[in-house]
Amino acid sequence: MKLSRGFRSVLVGAALVATGVHASPAEAAGAPIVHAWGYNFFGQVGNGTNDTPVTRPIPMVSAGGHDVVQVSGVYLESYGLHADGSLWTWGDGTRQIPEPVPGLPPIKQVSSGIGHTLAVGRDGSLWAWGSNDFGELGDGTTTRTPTPIRVPITGVVQAAAGSGFSLALRSNGEAFAWGLNRFGQLGDGTTTQRATPVRVKVPYGITQVSATGEFGMALRNDGSVWSWGYNFSGELGDGTTTDRSTPVRVDRHVSGITEISAGIGHTLALGGDGTVWAWGRNWAGQLGDGTVNDHATPVRLGLSGVTHVSAGQGESLAVDSAGALRYWGDNTYGQAGNGVASAGNPVLAPAVVGGLSGVVTASAGIAVLAVAAPGSVVVPDLTGTLGILASRPLLAVGLLLGTGSTTPDDRLCNHLGEVVGQSPQPGGTVPAGSSVDVVVAVRPRAGCL
Repeated sequence: MKLSRGFRSVLVGAALVATGVHASPAEAAGAPIVHAWGYNFFGQVGNGTNDTPVTRPIPMVSAGGHDVVQVSGVYLESYGLHADGSLWTWGDGTRQIPEPVPGLPPIKQVSSGIGHTLAVGRDGSLWAWGSNDFGELGDGTTTRTPTPIRVPITGVVQAAAGSGFSLALRSNGEAFAWGLNRFGQLGDGTTTQRATPVRVKVPYGITQVSATGEFGMALRNDGSVWSWGYNFSGELGDGTTTDRSTPVRVDRHVSGITEISAGIGHTLALGGDGTVWAWGRNWAGQLGDGTVNDHATPVRLGLSGVTHVSAGQGESLAVDSAGALRYWGDNTYGQAGNGVASAGNPVLAPAVVGGLSGVVTASAGIAVLAVAAPGSVVVPDLTGTLGILASRPLLAVGLLLGTGSTTPDDRLCNHLGEVVGQSPQPGGTVPAGSSVDVVVAVRPRAGCL
């Protein structure tokens, strides 16, 4: 380890080692971890900072970034669902690295909306927390709750948090909704607000529901797509801009669909042949057709081999069978992951996000989340950083704080508590999740001049 002149290394205890953020040997060997980038003022990227924007993918090496099977985050909070059923969250201005969500049974699916979150238990229970101004938590009240409460519905297999309303799919293929209904987004044929679940008047045999904005979507077992609610920009895909309080079928050219993702004002649909369709609002190029023109009927994108899609506010994502992630849409906060943040230069057609490989799944939002292979990162220069804060710049690039040692400062004591040596050296490229050992200057036995 290279040290500054005049310093002697002395081993110390574990006081400088960050706790709860170490990767296991399996993780270090290349198991997928969460990567995040984009808007980070509230800590949505989960890299130990609130520096914003983050314009390139950052590997999340804290405990909550590993063994994740689903990610969700549209606005101020981010979520990672672990294979063991535990749910972790970060952001919202209170958490810069992931923490477990307390009070939940093992979870199998999560949906984070603009102000509230839904989580489906492996036992078919449904849990909700966050804003509740319109009864979107489904407990019969309009009382906000920061901790999970159980929604009075059973047999749930999947849920979707819209803007002020919620959707749930039961195992028998029925869809239910509750909350705000001014545009008919509950799909019950009325515009009456509901604080408890009511059945959506969509045909039986539903296999997926989706919502982020003020309209709802449903995928049926015959590959057809149905929609209802707000339709100002053609987001219902029926060729009109007429709001619907009862579900209508999306243009019949869209068939054989296997996945849908409804954003704030646009929708993506994935065909069984790996093709992608998009429709609705297009102010930031989120439809991916090279324009900023809205479309009330679906447009087919020039993509193939796609296995997963995700729509956010003005953002769109597609994962392909080769493990590549493509992005298109708004880039105000660096959501494109290309090193640039520019409100005036949206990405109008799908572009590969650099620095990622082996992508498994992803979630679009003002902060973008992706589960991907760890990759490599550049070691930052920690010289002059206080030892007690050394983990912060490391987490910010995807590294961990390793062992700590000390060395007496010179008689001037002008570096007390600062990092004066490190290994690996700054500028080197190492695998994400690697540890960086540091040497910190301490008061010499003979005292200071």
